[in-house]
Amino acid sequence: MYATIHRFRRWPDEESEAWGRSLLPALLDGTQPVGTCVLGRLDGMDGAVFVLWDDAADAASAVGRTAGDTRWLDASAYRVVDVSVGVAAAELPRFAQLVWLNGAGDARRADDAIRAGRERLEPAVRDVEGVIATYVCRAEDNRMAVLVLVTEVDVPEALGRAIFATELLPWEDPAQLTDPDRIDIDRVLVAELPAHTPQEVRS
Repeated sequence: MYATIHRFRRWPDEESEAWGRSLLPALLDGTQPVGTCVLGRLDGMDGAVFVLWDDAADAASAVGRTAGDTRWLDASAYRVVDVSVGVAAAELPRFAQLVWLNGAGDARRADDAIRAGRERLEPAVRDVEGVIATYVCRAEDNRMAVLVLVTEVDVPEALGRAIFATELLPWEDPAQLTDPDRIDIDRVLVAELPAHTPQEVRS
């Protein structure tokens, strides 16, 4: 499975579901994605459209669709390397955390981040209340993005506490650990995403 993330400029009054849905026709251009999610950042003037695709070619094509009246900022395609389902999987997402990692494109850091996510972080956050799903995405240039869909705005803080309480695994190199490039807390304007199990996408 693949994903695209299109970041866009928005104004504070552009908060409705109808407005979020109005972004999709030009971006999708008649194609049928696996799922879509439109996010508006709580503390900024931007947002993001997260789209899931079955095919790498469809994702690559979607990256180029930045025309129309929408104020697009940038777009990237990713391979979805992990999907984790949270304890609130049956609920609708109201908020999201979008984390940007490894902006330098270091391949080893990307490998280590994915392994640490599976072996240390995922077990630590598995039972955190309010987590619906987590999508871990890796671009061809090894930049990464992690989208966590949640029920309440304070759930990302609880996730952070659970993660910081963990100890590094014996194989982890502290020198390879870096802070995220950026963390956005978003309101979910549109969410039409399928149910998944981790085994469906893990690679």
